[in-house]
Amino acid sequence: WQSACLVQSLTLMRMLRKRGIPAMFYLGVNKRDEMKAHAWSVYGDEILTGKDGHEKFTVVSSIEMILGEIE
Repeated sequence: WQSACLVQSLTLMRMLRKRGIPAMFYLGVNKRDEMKAHAWSVYGDEILTGKDGHEKFTVVSSIEMILGEIE
């Protein structure tokens, strides 16, 4: 089981937050044949990571990363 989309999205979210750039993190699932999950990051109207196939997933969680420094 590979989770490259999760690692990529979370890494990008951390990078954006450190630079004070607000963005959204989404986590979705698809239960058609077997359970699958996908993560993607969005800035404004632009999907930055996880764009391919994201429309096949139902969003189960979203987190808005607001401006501010993180450690």
